[in-house]
Amino acid sequence: IQPQKMSAADVERPPGPGPRGLHSHGRCNRYVGEHVNQLRHGYGVYTYSNKFFRYEGHWENGLKHGHGKLSLGDGGYYEGSFVKGEIEGHGYRLWGLSGNTYTGQFHQGEPHGRGVLRTVSGSIYEGSFDQGRKEGSGILTDSNGEMYEGEFHDNKRHGEGIQTTR
Repeated sequence: IQPQKMSAADVERPPGPGPRGLHSHGRCNRYVGEHVNQLRHGYGVYTYSNKFFRYEGHWENGLKHGHGKLSLGDGGYYEGSFVKGEIEGHGYRLWGLSGNTYTGQFHQGEPHGRGVLRTVSGSIYEGSFDQGRKEGSGILTDSNGEMYEGEFHDNKRHGEGIQTTR
């Protein structure tokens, strides 16, 4: 399908150079945005055929790259940095089913590095993550205000730490 001109009503995007167009893949995938050399490049919106995923943001050479928002059908989403198609760098994640949130560093789509995890039950963990799990130093405060500051391994308190109770 040849790119066609789109109006502002079709897609909101920041001003800038580059052709805009509508691009469909298969039966239901849909892309509205900028192209370079027939690849998604610049700002655009991609709706996946399964309707569970929708990405709005920047593209480079056909891959999600730069700032974007990946919305999920369960109400959850990730908003932040993408690198060569992967969730990578700093971002914010809301898990739709649990309501838990995470703000911090990501690597290959998982919390990795420093970040803050807040649960709907009221607990807050601020510290290190490794592949989505609490790992290394951190502070865990539960909904009652009790706090543990110390080491974590494989999502559990492990090693040196200080427990403070109310």
